[in-house]
Amino acid sequence: QLMPEPARYVGVESPLDPTQNVAGGTRYFAEQYSHYRDLALALAAYNAGPGAVASQGGIPEYRETQGYVASICADYLRRRKAKK
Repeated sequence: QLMPEPARYVGVESPLDPTQNVAGGTRYFAEQYSHYRDLALALAAYNAGPGAVASQGGIPEYRETQGYVASICADYLRRRKAKK
């Protein structure tokens, strides 16, 4: 789900439109990854906002963000191992 501020940032006109929301979320995450070049930091910025990552000098100590980053990173590693 793309929140209103990031939606505006990436030019999504109708955030309730699933196609626009997914496309905008993908663009927003890609930009975060391009900036941080680190999966965990990019996920944290996507979830909590880049301002939170900057102000806390890394993954913010928010329970939701910590869980989100851990869950996605674990799934990513599991899928990479399965492909080998």
